[in-house]
Amino acid sequence: MTDLHTEKDEKKQLRWRYYIDRKFQNVFILRFSAIVLLVVAFTLGILWMIRENPYPLLSEEGGVLISMSTEQTLSCQSADGAIVQMGVPGRIFNAFDLYWVPIVFVSSINLVLLVVFGLFYSHSMAGPVHNMRKTLQEMAEGGPVRPIRIRRGDQFQELVDDINTLIEKRVK
Repeated sequence: MTDLHTEKDEKKQLRWRYYIDRKFQNVFILRFSAIVLLVVAFTLGILWMIRENPYPLLSEEGGVLISMSTEQTLSCQSADGAIVQMGVPGRIFNAFDLYWVPIVFVSSINLVLLVVFGLFYSHSMAGPVHNMRKTLQEMAEGGPVRPIRIRRGDQFQELVDDINTLIEKRVK
């Protein structure tokens, strides 16, 4: 009775452990993460090229983006003779300066979400594979012949059904 109770506790513990096959799941997560990193590198590379070869960010009537200081002002006289107070021109911005921080921030969030998604999704693949291997190894070592059981939302449902059909027709 204690062996059965221990086996149930072990199975329950495995169900809540998301790293079942670390090697498979790490490779799965790294491959998906590499996609995000390539997109970030590509995007930052394009922004760097824009920085090195600047062109106006606004329409031809516009110009470039310049920060204006509101603490220091210049008095200018307009064409109609009115005196206008204007901020002192500050830093000139280009596309790279404007967009690299938001792109890195959003890409970092995407990377974290991708790792979390990759862990949960790979769990739905690694769990059934681990369960199939363990059950087949137990049967090969002379253990009881029993069908393979996986959770309802796991991947490889059809494969498990086919293996269970084989076990039922050939082994029993």
